[in-house]
Amino acid sequence: MAKAKDIDVKGYCDTLYSELSGIKKGIVGLKAKLEKTYGAQSEMFRTHEQHLFELTNFVDWKLQILMKACPYDWKGLGDEVESSVSVRAPEDLKDTDVSGGYIGG
Repeated sequence: MAKAKDIDVKGYCDTLYSELSGIKKGIVGLKAKLEKTYGAQSEMFRTHEQHLFELTNFVDWKLQILMKACPYDWKGLGDEVESSVSVRAPEDLKDTDVSGGYIGG
C-alpha cells in the first residue's frame, strides 16, 4: 500500500482534473449533438437536457472540490489557460523614460 509521502499529489490532482474536465466536455458535447440531431424543441432533447445539465453541474462541483483539496501551489490550469505572462523585468526598464505622474503637494 502506498504511503502519503510516496504519492505524487500534484500528479494525482493533474490526472483527476484532466479526467473530470474531459468528462464535462463530453457531456456538453453530447448535449450539443443531441440538440443538433433532434432539435431543441423535440421531446427527446427536452427529456435528456435536464439530466445532462445536472450531470454537468455535478462534475463541475467535483472540480471545485478538487481545486480546494489539492495543494495551494497546484495550479490545475491545463492547456486552456495560459499560465505565464510576458512582462519585462524591472532591470530592463532602467533606461526608459517613465513619467512620474502626479506626486501630490
